[in-house]
Amino acid sequence: MKRKFTAFAILALLFFQTQSMSLSAGATTPPIIVLSDIFHREVNGKFTDDTLGESVSYFGELYQQVSDAPKNGLWVIDPQLIEEIIDMSDGYTVLPNNEGQSVESAKAFLALLRTSIGDGQVHALPYGSPDLTARKKISDAELAQIQSISALRLARALDIPVSAGLPDALSLSKKELSGRAKNSFSVLNKTLNKIGTITADTEVSEVALRSNALLNPELSQKQVQYLAISLNGTVDRLERKVKVLPGTYTLTSTNEEIPITIVNEFAAPAEVVLILHAENARIVIDTAKRVILDENSRKQVLITGKAVANGKVRVEARLETINGARYGESSSLQFTISMIGPVITWVMVGAGILLVGASGIQIYRRARRKSDQSQSKELGGIDERR
Repeated sequence: MKRKFTAFAILALLFFQTQSMSLSAGATTPPIIVLSDIFHREVNGKFTDDTLGESVSYFGELYQQVSDAPKNGLWVIDPQLIEEIIDMSDGYTVLPNNEGQSVESAKAFLALLRTSIGDGQVHALPYGSPDLTARKKISDAELAQIQSISALRLARALDIPVSAGLPDALSLSKKELSGRAKNSFSVLNKTLNKIGTITADTEVSEVALRSNALLNPELSQKQVQYLAISLNGTVDRLERKVKVLPGTYTLTSTNEEIPITIVNEFAAPAEVVLILHAENARIVIDTAKRVILDENSRKQVLITGKAVANGKVRVEARLETINGARYGESSSLQFTISMIGPVITWVMVGAGILLVGASGIQIYRRARRKSDQSQSKELGGIDERR
């Protein structure tokens, strides 16, 4: 009897230890609820379709995911998704110009989400849910910065505390990014970084943040192409906000101050370097001049030009960043040089004097020749009379 009781006690102790370890493991690794989606809204604020509205509606995919979430779950949320739903909740437009039909559904979903989260722990995914491995390879420092910004954006959107770090147990997507997505993002990222070196305008940082959606592995090839074209158009427009205006100039003296106009259409100051290059040696012109532009302004930069010879010359005007990287497209400045310098003046005066002198000598010779001919005729007549 005592042996049976001892065996039973040992089995009971093992059972309770196993249960305790299971509970402990469950406590350290709570279930993770990931709320993420591809982009549905363009930079201009219009929605590409209304599939997000369907997803947050009652019985929709996102609605069911939040409704069925466990109470002790750990939330991992993409701030882009929440900002799009908040944008829907106060009225939205679906391309080309249709009124969105899921305003009330968006409001109900946000209320459900806040209730379901309660006091639970929330982490922010990088904005746009880019592939973490690919984004880290491009720039580990940029990814860390994006992570911090994403946490702040999500905390502001939901008005709750949010952690910038990601849970260790978070499983990453197994889908492979397309080469087009990687190449498109690489080109955009380089241009946006270049623009970011000349101005701190918030529009630039916003587009840079949204461009991370290109690296979302859930995008189809068609969606990658669409987003890449849309972002390229936006980035080209941003780059053209700082430029040199073309112009036509006439130089009538050897040294002149030439006003060259640079425009800054950003709502923040910009700093660039003006580079000028003449296509021939008719003009020597200043170059590599650092220029600081106020927000939403244009500035005339005075450049010294030294005329060498008369004629026409084209000067290429381009901008660079303070790091020496070429910025934007160049402009053409057309110069017509029509000047009489001191040397030319003396040459012309000397030529005039010589011409006058030569003319005088020639007139004198003609007069003397006529006089001699006249005298010869008179002498001939006298001889004949004799």
